[in-house]
Amino acid sequence: MFIQSWDEFAKQAERLYLNNPMACRFCLKYRNEKLILRLTDNHTCLQYKTKYAQDLKKAEKLMSSLLRHMASKEA
Repeated sequence: MFIQSWDEFAKQAERLYLNNPMACRFCLKYRNEKLILRLTDNHTCLQYKTKYAQDLKKAEKLMSSLLRHMASKEA
């Protein structure tokens, strides 16, 4: 499902990752001047689509947060 709000996507993506970190996959696509972010755990698929360049910084911040969770010892 595509989520319209960035804040909602970021919250749900982090929650989805924390519920089952071993099954989550994150995909980033840039095609035809559109950025598409997708996070899935094979049961739930969260997607966010944008055409604005400023959302790239938000995506970078979300990826950094997810990578911090992946690298922490509390997994």
